[in-house]
Amino acid sequence: MIILAKIIHFLCFSVGIGGGVAAMLAGIRAKGAAAEAVLVLRGIQKTLGRISFVAIMLLWVTGLYMVYAIRDGWAGLGVFFWLKILAVLVLTGASLTAQYFRLTAAKRDPAVMGPRMAKIDMTASGSAVVALIFAVFAFTG
Repeated sequence: MIILAKIIHFLCFSVGIGGGVAAMLAGIRAKGAAAEAVLVLRGIQKTLGRISFVAIMLLWVTGLYMVYAIRDGWAGLGVFFWLKILAVLVLTGASLTAQYFRLTAAKRDPAVMGPRMAKIDMTASGSAVVALIFAVFAFTG
């Protein structure tokens, strides 16, 4: 079961970070696109955001499972693990905020939300990379 949890964990990380990068690229393309293309690109961003959000939630589930299945709890996990968790909390917060803004997009000014969403997406992607780096230090060597 631990191996399956690790596989799901790594796949979800890949989906989450890949989806985040793809959504950012779609947003960049949408800036100079024709109106009909913007609708398609924003739809792609919305779908990628939802998929990435589900991946983050599965990362939490599998990660919590592994903490108890492999380490028997939180004791002795070290500073890099907790730095990783801090980065994951930032990632989760950015993802939750992005999902909220996308769900309430009809009520918001697109001119204001575009730059705001870009910052949120960059925060999420950056914190995912930082979490990965700290995970490498936390669980190797």
